[in-house]
Amino acid sequence: MEMEVRDPFSQRAASQRRGNVPADQVYDSLTGLPGRKAAFAMLARAVSLARSCNRGVLTALVDMDRFYLINETRGTAFGDEALRQMANRLCELTHWSGSVFRLSGNAFLLFRLVKMDDASIESDKLIEELKKTAEDWLEVRGQNLQPFCSIGVSSYPADGETAERLVRHAETALQQAKAAGGNQVVVYAEDGAAQILRTEAIRIALRTVLQSDELSLYYQPLYEVHGRLRGFEALLRWQHPQLGLIMPEEFVPLAELNGQIVDIGEWVIREACGMLNRTGARGLTNMIISVNLSPNQLVSPDFVRSLQRILEDTATSAAGLEIEITERSMIDCGEKACAVLGQLRDLGIRIALDDFGIGYASLTYLRKLPLHTLKLETSYIRHICDQHADSAIVKALIALMHELGLEVVAEGVEHEGQLELLKQWGCDFYQGYLLGMPMQEEAIGTHLLQLQSV
Repeated sequence: MEMEVRDPFSQRAASQRRGNVPADQVYDSLTGLPGRKAAFAMLARAVSLARSCNRGVLTALVDMDRFYLINETRGTAFGDEALRQMANRLCELTHWSGSVFRLSGNAFLLFRLVKMDDASIESDKLIEELKKTAEDWLEVRGQNLQPFCSIGVSSYPADGETAERLVRHAETALQQAKAAGGNQVVVYAEDGAAQILRTEAIRIALRTVLQSDELSLYYQPLYEVHGRLRGFEALLRWQHPQLGLIMPEEFVPLAELNGQIVDIGEWVIREACGMLNRTGARGLTNMIISVNLSPNQLVSPDFVRSLQRILEDTATSAAGLEIEITERSMIDCGEKACAVLGQLRDLGIRIALDDFGIGYASLTYLRKLPLHTLKLETSYIRHICDQHADSAIVKALIALMHELGLEVVAEGVEHEGQLELLKQWGCDFYQGYLLGMPMQEEAIGTHLLQLQSV
């Protein structure tokens, strides 16, 4: 008969809520949670208990993504309240409530005893509960905030037999989640250590990337409904001599964390505007160049003036530049970003909302943003020929966007059947491998003026 094990941490949580603070623990003054020292001590006790009664310990690090942007755009008082609310929410979780700690600024440590015979199933349920809770909206000082969180997970005994090792491996998994763009859960695996080494190498190489001449832009054609070339989307690539090809999804999050994305983003805009003028001289006139924008650039104090200087230096018409932002960036930056976008539109620069439909507050932001264009996310386009739900959604979205006075771009068009349906539904612009692969500037020629493959 298996011995019943009482959770030794539930009473500590109840004591915490009553305000009875044990003398040997130091509590965080902002959130009321035990801090780093207590976290390691209590996790060590949990491991010891698990070892004695043949249990496992599931450890999770929860980190609020891009928290610095909340402080910068909404103020530290708002950020402090967001942290307090997140702490309270984690403490209210039924299965995790007895072991929640504030490990550092915006990172929380949680752990839980699990049965060894069904540890995998139990762990999956606990992780899913944690992920759902971390994604729910917070109401902070009368404003809605979606606290995107990265979560790194490790477990005893598989990933370590000490508190220090469990936390270190959870941190490794957390860094992988961050490097992959954040807002996801990563469970520690041994091969993750190699990825961490690569991530650190990229982080170091970023310090000199603008001086190394290793960055380049590729350009994907964008066509109108009748086959006329409308312009290009600029796509950033990094060819490192030792690390090989590094895609933006791997290095941009790191550049955002260390602040370099502002300078890199300025380089991209300047290079793209220069390309527009050089190809214009070869006969490709009245084109539009689309450039992806980081939320860090939007809140940079000198961004609007810097953009004006680039347009002047490259003799580029404001109407020839289209800035692409994502729903995620708007949620991160809030009202300040909306104000900056309004300034850009007043200058004549076009504004596009990219990756529409990936699960954030889409319709809310359509009402608030000074948009010209909306880009439908590739996953919607992929199945419009064989899934009635996706085809109905895309058809309805195109009609809705036109009612709102917006142009619509379909991304990821790869088959003629997709293109024909989109034409029937009145989609304005198209891009994808069917219409044109991303290419370097040297490959751009006047033959692109007419769509040849359809």
